[in-house]
Amino acid sequence: MWWWIREKMDNLFFQDKNQIYKVNLHKEAYNQIIYYCDRANPYEIGSVLIGNYSLNQTTANILQITPPPKDSIQAKYNFHRGSSGLIKVLDTVWNQGQYYLGEWHYHPNMSSFPSSIDKKQMMILSQDKRLKCPEPILIIIGGHKGNWNINVRLFANNKEIILYNL
Repeated sequence: MWWWIREKMDNLFFQDKNQIYKVNLHKEAYNQIIYYCDRANPYEIGSVLIGNYSLNQTTANILQITPPPKDSIQAKYNFHRGSSGLIKVLDTVWNQGQYYLGEWHYHPNMSSFPSSIDKKQMMILSQDKRLKCPEPILIIIGGHKGNWNINVRLFANNKEIILYNL
């Protein structure tokens, strides 16, 4: 499900209809994503979500994002996230109690609805033991400056779970 969002906002909270999975997207991380999307338009762009989990492990807190790695490939209708420098960043945040939580990317001037390629890639990531993230989050921003929309999903146990804005 996608939601229209305003440019200036507080944290956004999302959860599934069964209230099992919860995501807290911090304002600073959201603003970083919007900054990169605005600069990239009309090209797709994306990278990694970083954060931690609540003490009771019920909520994923997205605290920061990484900028697109330098070896990423951008185009109007697709994006390949590179990996240059990501291992160093993820090792650094790991030592600070933060972790890889998933991916974000931008669908310029379009809907934030995930493509079949987006969904397939997230299923692959959910099964990648090296990531230590069996429930990766996918955030897609669609639209353009002044008319952004967001779609948040989680992939767990070979299922795609739609998260709704609270």
